[in-house]
Amino acid sequence: MTALLLAVFMTGCSTINYSDTAKREYFSEPPVEEVVEVYVGDYMLNQGLSTTSDYLILERFVDGIAYNIPQGAYSRIGDYKGVPYFSVTTTTGRTIIYAAGLIDTPIALHSKTGGEELCVTSVSYQQASCYDALFKIEKRTITDSQSFQQTLIYNGSVGKKINISYREFAKGTARDAFTNSVEYDMSKSNIINYKGARIEVLDYDNSSIKFKVLKHFHDDFTAGI
Repeated sequence: MTALLLAVFMTGCSTINYSDTAKREYFSEPPVEEVVEVYVGDYMLNQGLSTTSDYLILERFVDGIAYNIPQGAYSRIGDYKGVPYFSVTTTTGRTIIYAAGLIDTPIALHSKTGGEELCVTSVSYQQASCYDALFKIEKRTITDSQSFQQTLIYNGSVGKKINISYREFAKGTARDAFTNSVEYDMSKSNIINYKGARIEVLDYDNSSIKFKVLKHFHDDFTAGI
């Protein structure tokens, strides 16, 4: 009976409610018919998926007794009793350091009541290891790492010809097979057509271009994913 009660206590005392609290929005930049000027290397047209979520931003490395926690941004993974819990891996891939086999595997980070201590929750859900740390929790908007994104980039001009790069991104990485450059002769037409996008060029030189988007790659971006 004692073992059964202990098992119930261990499994029910602090189970994290894993949930996706991120807000996702499709974006198309710039707005249609708006006159825009960009410089060489800038996006002329950009469609993709942005994600707004809570992040725990650790400003200094934590050298703890059981766990070392790298500096960086940790995304929210869920909550427990109204307290947000965060990933143990930063957005750049750095993860909590510990002695595997000797120390319980960490599964989440959270802020202790009062906001001055950063706590590590392990797989055993024992009392969390908490450390003094310099951190904050804030909302950040990023381009979603799982999204499909399309861009046109201005590369400059030579005489009456302008050069535009097209790039596609999937899971945050450029797709080599879908990255190329296209040249347009402005003496023949000031309209750029590429993969459904339509742009009217108003003025240009080798350092910048002024234009307006007549149509994006997709009127409904979800159709491109």
